[in-house]
Amino acid sequence: MLFQAMKTAAGSGTITTDSAMEATNDATNDVIRNVQSITSMLHLPSWFGRLLFIVITILVMLWLVRIVNHAFRRTKDAMLASGNTDVTLLSFARYVVVVGIYFIGSVVVVSSIPGASDSLTALLASGSIVAVVVGFAAQDTLGNVAGGVMILFFKPFIIGDFVRYVDSNVSGVIEEITLRHTAIRTPENKRIIIPNGTINSAVIENANYADKRICELFNVGITYESDMEKAIQLLRDEVMRQPLHLDVRTPEEKLTQPEVKVEVVELADSAVILRAWLWAADQTDATALKFALNRSVKNRFDAENIEFAYPHITITK
Repeated sequence: MLFQAMKTAAGSGTITTDSAMEATNDATNDVIRNVQSITSMLHLPSWFGRLLFIVITILVMLWLVRIVNHAFRRTKDAMLASGNTDVTLLSFARYVVVVGIYFIGSVVVVSSIPGASDSLTALLASGSIVAVVVGFAAQDTLGNVAGGVMILFFKPFIIGDFVRYVDSNVSGVIEEITLRHTAIRTPENKRIIIPNGTINSAVIENANYADKRICELFNVGITYESDMEKAIQLLRDEVMRQPLHLDVRTPEEKLTQPEVKVEVVELADSAVILRAWLWAADQTDATALKFALNRSVKNRFDAENIEFAYPHITITK
């Protein structure tokens, strides 16, 4: 049934393809004749006109691709700076335009080579065979393109989001979404390339979906001999001193709840585990807040004689 559908679709498009190729050939040959007339005036060989036309076509094609990439890149940076969520659609549009330029340039170059255009037309005319071969060869590619379209419309993540690919435990920022794959930039500045068909069906943890604020859990273990209530207050004070800390309480909650929630979450074998809930504007700030708090809590607890719990062995005779 799949073969029949491919064959029918290919057959219906044969006449249109032939017409398009003939029109391209005619236009290309007209331009080549004009170029050859100029080269003949300069007493150059006739083949030199075709070669010159091919070189100019390739240069123009590459120049257009460069202009398009530059324009789209500047627009993308401006949209990211303004928080525009349509930047993902812009990325897809860029690839469509670039592929279109390469396709048109390639057809023009092939049409300018004697005999090559006739071979290309004959190949496209045998559409049923080409459709079957392409259908088998491009199954994964078409699946990735379909996955990219699903990402584009449903937007489980967009460029700039901080995500975690749960299946592989990979975290990072979505840097690029193409027709084939999605690129994730890790905190180590490495790029993880995941096919769209794979990531579209995977479990993704998105830190920026709906609400960009991040809550990090900060655990500290103190000894049973330490003043627990004092340690709780010191930990709360150190969190409140951090410039990246956010107060997420509602006006009603501010009347009854402390700014930073700190609880005793476990009475372990050799430690009392305290936990503070850290709120930050985004994942980057949350990570920086947690690192800064490691230093400040260590210094403050040492100064206030709050002893950290750590594994140790007491040997007696």
